[in-house]
Amino acid sequence: MPKARAAKKDYAYRVAVIIAGIAAWMIASAFFAFTYTWQDKLVMLALAPLVVVTGMFPNTFPVPSALKCSQEKISFTLTDALVLLVACRYGVAPAIFVAGIEGFTSSRRTVSRLSSNLFSFGMMALAAAASSFALASVLRFGFGEPASFSRTHTFSAAAVSLLVASFVHIIVNSWLFSVYFALREQSPIWRNWKQNFLWAVPIFLPTSAVASVMYLTLQYDALVMFVVGIPVLVALYFGHRQYRTSVNERIAVMEKAHRETIEALAVAINAKDEVTHEHVLRVQIYAAGVARILGCTQAEIEALRAGALLHDIGKIAVPDFILNKPGKLTASEFEKMKTHTIVGGQILGRVEFPYPVVPVVRHHHERWDGRGYPDGLSGEDIPLTARILSVVDCFDAVREDRQYRKAMTREEALEFIMSGSGSMYDPRVVGTFITHLPEFEAEILAHRNTPAPTYGIEPHEELSDAARLVTPAAGLAETEEQPSEQEFSVKELRLLYQLAQCGNSLAGRDQFLTVFTEKLRDLVPYESCTVTLASHGDNENVVAHAAGENAELLIGRNISIGEGVTGWVLANRQPFCNADPKLDLPPQFADEFKDLRTLAVFPLVTGTEIHGAITLYSSAFSEYDADHRRLLGEAAKLLAGALSMPRERMSADFARIETNSHVEENLVPIAPGLM
Repeated sequence: MPKARAAKKDYAYRVAVIIAGIAAWMIASAFFAFTYTWQDKLVMLALAPLVVVTGMFPNTFPVPSALKCSQEKISFTLTDALVLLVACRYGVAPAIFVAGIEGFTSSRRTVSRLSSNLFSFGMMALAAAASSFALASVLRFGFGEPASFSRTHTFSAAAVSLLVASFVHIIVNSWLFSVYFALREQSPIWRNWKQNFLWAVPIFLPTSAVASVMYLTLQYDALVMFVVGIPVLVALYFGHRQYRTSVNERIAVMEKAHRETIEALAVAINAKDEVTHEHVLRVQIYAAGVARILGCTQAEIEALRAGALLHDIGKIAVPDFILNKPGKLTASEFEKMKTHTIVGGQILGRVEFPYPVVPVVRHHHERWDGRGYPDGLSGEDIPLTARILSVVDCFDAVREDRQYRKAMTREEALEFIMSGSGSMYDPRVVGTFITHLPEFEAEILAHRNTPAPTYGIEPHEELSDAARLVTPAAGLAETEEQPSEQEFSVKELRLLYQLAQCGNSLAGRDQFLTVFTEKLRDLVPYESCTVTLASHGDNENVVAHAAGENAELLIGRNISIGEGVTGWVLANRQPFCNADPKLDLPPQFADEFKDLRTLAVFPLVTGTEIHGAITLYSSAFSEYDADHRRLLGEAAKLLAGALSMPRERMSADFARIETNSHVEENLVPIAPGLM
């Protein structure tokens, strides 16, 4: 597993640095103890506390790649100037001895883990060794001056050697850190160094100047060194501090921008697909808890927190009809729904988040067995964060009511998640989540009495009364009124009369539907038409009749409740007009119906009973207008009555149409009767 291999490499590297650092420090300490005079030893023992005290005033900066997504920081102290001074004045061994002590004590003040303290100890010892040897090499080979046991050097030799040593110190120190971060984050070492530590080189350079000044003043005596050196060190400290303040202010602005971006995207999600901030909070607690247990980095945990809120942002590109459909989706509808993962990844990819949220959003619908979308990834190829979110989001979502199903109980939701283990979900994630679920639920319960963040998810603001009075510059379109009684022209009334009469002399339903749909074309034009009859037993509805173009492809189709537009109308008993016909037709016949532009579907309902639906498809119109819908609605009433009601009821219905037509013609409708 890649993450396990990375963890092993990280561990091996830290152990190697610790061992090398301890070995260098012990060799230097032994050399110092057996070679230097007692006077030098006493001076070093006096200098060591000074170095430790100086290290108690660090300036801490966040690592650039860790901004907002972790607590990784690097600290600058002025002890490096003292270590370089010791190296120039007393040689390599004392410098390593002092640097190792300072590295351990400064780390101990901020981190109580012994492994981290020893790593800091080893790193500082190695950096001091490299810089001290560089200083000695410049003195010996550049200026011909001995480095060991020499108390005085020319100022030019000391200044140049201290500058080179300062460069070497920062390069080695930062490079050791870069390797550590690169192994842990599985990123290239060179890129990690440039991103996280290259900017720090100018901050370290003044230490060589300070060390040079202190070395020069030390030639007089220690008092002069303190009188001149201490103010310089204090000035440098406050310069670092001011720079740190400006960096933190810029970081605060970045964090605010990211927070506001997330909230803005949350508002966009809520406008399209309403979610509750309680759901988001629960999923974040579940996801972060599982991620911590499975060893995810802080950056991945932050990505999961953002992903819990933003993973469905791509639904902005999904039509409302599909998104809010209360029944099953057709194949073409589901294809459109699948694109929300790709669109979501594209949207968030344009925002430079400091944590990897895009993989969470793009892959949260992948399946462990490779049968998910959008990329068909399987097993460990799916990002761990996406695997975690898919489990915890599903568990919480199925416990809430949806338009197409009722909420599950806790036990039912657990059984559902476990049934998908090894097929839909990563078994390790499922096992971890279920094992620790009581802990997560206790954390959720602890948040119950505290104000939860809203993430920008708030009720939609209603228009004011003044706003409702504003009209567009082009004027308002004619409002489609739906009075209880309809008015018809003479021509419309005649065509409706013919529809009502078409079945009088016909022997059966098939003949009646043939004549009815032929005459309907004169009232409401279409290229193709289907009459779907409801089946109340097996939940499958069949297209009993089709007319117009490619009718032979449509007749005999089984349509489940909620399938396509016709299935939606059957499920909701409400008309649905002017949708894309591809949402209602079989995908395999897309080429035959590619010219169709719109549709209109009306339920065939009498009282509380539904008998089916009539569907019209058109390539001539971009939409069926209000008059078309009004006439088709009345025709649907006639057809529903003909399919279910006796002659007397149908005659009464048509008499109502005639009475409200406000025409003088004496039309006496006779309702069709079916044998």
